[in-house]
Amino acid sequence: NLRNLNEQSLQLQVCGLRDGDSRAAFRNVQFDIRSYKKLRMFVHAESRDPANPIEYGDVSVYIRLGNDFDQNYYEYEVPVKPSPFGDNDPFSVWPEVNDMVVEFARLNDVKIARNAANAPVNLRFTEFEGDRRITVKGNPNLSQMRTIMVGIRNPKKDGEEANPWAPDDATTQCAEVWVNEL
Repeated sequence: NLRNLNEQSLQLQVCGLRDGDSRAAFRNVQFDIRSYKKLRMFVHAESRDPANPIEYGDVSVYIRLGNDFDQNYYEYEVPVKPSPFGDNDPFSVWPEVNDMVVEFARLNDVKIARNAANAPVNLRFTEFEGDRRITVKGNPNLSQMRTIMVGIRNPKKDGEEANPWAPDDATTQCAEVWVNEL
């Protein structure tokens, strides 16, 4: 019962988010999360511009767990299914397909695969798990986690980080995302 009284959400709003760009909120922490098996977060997305609604895969939401912001981290990214305007059905507002379930053992598996492939440690190494994109860069250590970052990304049209979820027109995006119950 007390858990319901401490419900917390984070709202992220972007407009004019360029192709391949992202915006995020972060928090400095000091956690050893090795005793946990997974992290769960619920995600809601909607367009900020009713005249130009976003579609599935136009934007994605990611969580970055690491020892710093840009050199040693794991990143888990989910394409979002936007909710239709005016729909108050909880299953439409918080669609299950947007739920983020990050299994820490899977993050470590991606790091092991990168090392086995002799891929450069200082570059992003990515694997997919269904429609989820899991990335590792550097040598993050879950026992010394220092940062948690949650963000919105407008996937690139072309290149190494190209949009794998939907045909991309390289346009700017306007979106509002709520993340809940991390």
